[in-house]
Amino acid sequence: MITPRLQCIINHVTGRVVADIGTDHAYIPIKLIEDGIAENVIASDIKEGPVEIAKQNISKYNKEDKIEVRLGGGLSVLKKNEADTIIIAGMGGEMIEFILREHEDIAKASLLILQPMNSQYELRKYLISNGYTIIDEDIAAEGFKVYNVIIAKSGVQKEFENDIEYHIPVYLKKHKYFKNLFEKKRREFVKVITGLENSKEADKKKLDKYKFWLKELDKYESD
Repeated sequence: MITPRLQCIINHVTGRVVADIGTDHAYIPIKLIEDGIAENVIASDIKEGPVEIAKQNISKYNKEDKIEVRLGGGLSVLKKNEADTIIIAGMGGEMIEFILREHEDIAKASLLILQPMNSQYELRKYLISNGYTIIDEDIAAEGFKVYNVIIAKSGVQKEFENDIEYHIPVYLKKHKYFKNLFEKKRREFVKVITGLENSKEADKKKLDKYKFWLKELDKYESD
């Protein structure tokens, strides 16, 4: 039930009340209560199907008194300061950004544990440019799949010195799964470049940008 990706998220949870946005099967909330990491959890999802599945799983483990399931989109299910920690995981980075933008006052009142499935570059850019500070990051690996976990809160952070660092921050270089992340990112860049080069109407600006990023990324190996 608890995969390396989910465990990596759980490892960074602190606080008495935790909100799991987009809870799906409610695996994280159940584990948080079972292990005594949180006292109470608010589990939400935008779709009725996952909400019903979450309720069934919570009932199976007899955690109804500790986990409240809510139907709704993003942070609309929360009040400001209702949760000490907010988890937003398993969705695209741009969707996470949209959720944070939509209810910024709620987002900035809690610790954020974010696990974007893609667009990590865009999400880091948004956080650092909009009054958040990234206080920690982690990496989980499941076979060939690599996941970033970003922990952020309200605050001021200096922008990264080089644009490539929004893809792979320098502080991740000592992580045991850095090589996995590096190889994943390199495959991503090469795939985009190859696709653009084979396109009849290639976006030259985008092609040049990815070629530059690939060149900058390869410097990591020589550092």
